[in-house]
Amino acid sequence: MKTILGLAALVLAAGTFGYLAAGWGSGKAVSLGLPPSPAASTQATQASGTLPSGRALEVWFARGGRLVEALRTHAPTRQVATAAVKALLSGPSRSERSAGIRSEIPGGTRLLGIAIANGVARVDFSSEYESGASSRSLQLRLAQVVYTLTQFPTVSAVRFSVDGTAVNDRAVGRSAYKGLAAEAAPLAGTWKLLPEAPIAAQVDRTSVWTGRELLVLGRHAFAAYEPRRNAWHRLAPPPAGRYRLAWTGKQAVAWGRRAYAYDGSWRPLPKAPVTEPAIVAWTGRELIGWSRSGGAAYRPATNKWRTLPPAPFLGSSAWTGRDLIVAAGSRAAAFAPGSGWRELPALPEPRDGASAVWDGSELLVVGGNGAPTAGFAYDPKADTWRRLALMDSGRARAAAVWTGTRLLIWGGETGKPGAFGTPPHGLAYDPRADRWSPLPQAPLRGRLEPVAAWTGRSLIVWGGDPGFADGAIFTPQHP
Repeated sequence: MKTILGLAALVLAAGTFGYLAAGWGSGKAVSLGLPPSPAASTQATQASGTLPSGRALEVWFARGGRLVEALRTHAPTRQVATAAVKALLSGPSRSERSAGIRSEIPGGTRLLGIAIANGVARVDFSSEYESGASSRSLQLRLAQVVYTLTQFPTVSAVRFSVDGTAVNDRAVGRSAYKGLAAEAAPLAGTWKLLPEAPIAAQVDRTSVWTGRELLVLGRHAFAAYEPRRNAWHRLAPPPAGRYRLAWTGKQAVAWGRRAYAYDGSWRPLPKAPVTEPAIVAWTGRELIGWSRSGGAAYRPATNKWRTLPPAPFLGSSAWTGRDLIVAAGSRAAAFAPGSGWRELPALPEPRDGASAVWDGSELLVVGGNGAPTAGFAYDPKADTWRRLALMDSGRARAAAVWTGTRLLIWGGETGKPGAFGTPPHGLAYDPRADRWSPLPQAPLRGRLEPVAAWTGRSLIVWGGDPGFADGAIFTPQHP
């Protein structure tokens, strides 16, 4: 009974008066403020269908007196809140423990029940939950549960019970424990669902931002989304096929076995020397591209193609304004129109399938096959590579865009071979601070290879594998 009273006092302090985290690394007392006060519940039911990702859950552990996030895959279930808490009670993995991650929740703690209604999760643990701990440990274990459960859109706060005895009569949310939160706070901003697209999920989808619309092209369908009107409209597609889509500033070019230009209607272009390119880029004057059989460039001003020197290899690529830089494995190379290809210094580590984005001064290479957490940046002026700060969750087959100040990544999968999962949030990288932070969770399920675009103020994501035809738009508070 004494421990229950102590636990209740800590929850009450956090929920009613604001818990004062004094001397926890800062040397100052920080008021955590009042958590939300949800309306009284008249019906309690198990959460269902609230997981923002199709295959992964967030669980929260502790390291160095602060909360730290970990991801867990799960079997298909509608009781995702129960799955999340059970994953939390299972504790950190061996590799996480070796990295200094631990759980303040005592071993042997059992989940006796959980019900969610009106934004409040009522969770009941066995008596082991309150055993043997300092007030700091108790605060962290409460926070672990609150953060794990409030990942779901239907949960904003938590009420605790131990062996059926209520610990608190007022629910607590994340605001009660923000002094314990991980140092990397989510990038401020808001998500909004896109209206339903007039096309179904697309195989071999490709997209381009025109400055006004997102054009999405599949094998048999073509559509445009206009953010200003928040509306889609269907367009006539080119002949069925697999294309790479590019925007020249005045028209879209779809390049596959044949090439077509679109400026309100499609027209065939002269036959290209190379078909089905794996790499394409618009230089400001020409559309350039390469396949394994060689390279070619199309100039709209003359409506003519020319042959380019073959690429030394194919891989992830980005146009810098002067060169096209390509990276694959340990190799990197640059193509400059008029002077051809040149070899660049080798990457610090081999990397295939990565996202490559030009940030105005460096080429950022992140993610890739196997979802590595290490990324690299290449500085053309110094002709050197540097390592980036580690991502909190590596990504493979994700979408990546540059905002002008940050690299945003959304979608893809993370984990290790044999245990991949689709993470429930994206990531933002600030090159000036060399720091990653999570994005707020999108109102979408996780997926592989969504199309994406940066509008100048917002990130648009749409579609993806397996078979998604929905999308959303994220607007940061400070792009």
